[in-house]
Amino acid sequence: MTRRIALPWYSRESYPGILAVVVDRHNFASTYDQWLMAAENNELVARQAGLEIDRVMIDPDAFAQWCAAKGIAPDGAARKNYVSEQRSSLGDA
Repeated sequence: MTRRIALPWYSRESYPGILAVVVDRHNFASTYDQWLMAAENNELVARQAGLEIDRVMIDPDAFAQWCAAKGIAPDGAARKNYVSEQRSSLGDA
């Protein structure tokens, strides 16, 4: 059975917004193009390792509201949980 993982994904338009929302901005590339190149490389490596990848788009406002409702910081752990929850809510888990 192939293991599926969800990856946070951002549109070019939403990238500045996510940088403004997260508390761990230092973990992000400074430009969308740099982020996209790294994200696509990570996705390729994961696929080569036999994983199935679900790209889960993160809207900065929706993510910030979700974090606030849960009382958690908008950081890497929150993004991981958010994409997992979003994927599950779509029935793709």
